[in-house]
Amino acid sequence: MNDIQKTIFASLWDYKQAGILDPNTDNDEYLLSQLLRLSTIQKEKIRIDQKDEEYFLNKNQSNIKSLIERKSQNVKNLELILEVESFANTFKDITSLENGLVEFKKFHSLKGSNKFLLGAGNRNSKILFISEPPSYEEELQQKPYVGEAAKLFEKIIEAMGLIPLNKSNCNIFVIPAVPFRIVKTSDDIISDLELIKPFLKRYIEIISPQYMIFVSKMPSNILGLSDFLKFDNREGYLGDYLGIPTIEIESIKSMINNPEQKRKTWNSLKLIIQLMQNENKQ
Repeated sequence: MNDIQKTIFASLWDYKQAGILDPNTDNDEYLLSQLLRLSTIQKEKIRIDQKDEEYFLNKNQSNIKSLIERKSQNVKNLELILEVESFANTFKDITSLENGLVEFKKFHSLKGSNKFLLGAGNRNSKILFISEPPSYEEELQQKPYVGEAAKLFEKIIEAMGLIPLNKSNCNIFVIPAVPFRIVKTSDDIISDLELIKPFLKRYIEIISPQYMIFVSKMPSNILGLSDFLKFDNREGYLGDYLGIPTIEIESIKSMINNPEQKRKTWNSLKLIIQLMQNENKQ
């Protein structure tokens, strides 16, 4: 009982002793039973409140611990990004950059990949293609595209008046946006797309092409250019990155699966072809 209940009980007892209260009567018996029941309910409520308080404290402690762990992971992620940026910026040519890329052991996807797919074609080309991440077969054959995808990519290159990769006098250079097959990581671990960004940016800076073509949305997503380049325009859009005229075309694989996508690609290609033609006339 609490203090109030004790006082009431004492008063009722005094009434009984004085003959005023008779527990044998219905009303008085009911009054005493309710008083005792109230005491039991109060004890139960206190027990439940204590459990709730313990649960709340435990949950709060768990949330605080989780928050601290996430903040700690975010700091580690930021430190790693800064480390990668500093590392990538030390390279002065394509060979040293690609060697550094291969030596970098912190990509999560390397567990599922056979080997890196690096740049292909003419390193002195003024036209840079940034292709999709390689498939299993493309990794094995060390080619940006194989099979039907290779044939379609070759047609696109020739339609632009350029010389494809399978020719000795090739005049394009192709690098993958990510040089290995991507493995999904948990949300709290920095993704390989974030880790590859400094390398991809440094690739572009070293090559310093006059024109650039992103194949699929992967390159723009990695570089954070999705909105800036307005790639959703079906009539094509000529943007720029680091002052370089840049377009995006549809994924080669998506064009194979959906031929309608070729029209959107051609609309974008025409913009850069016209720009190249005007440059040649000057």
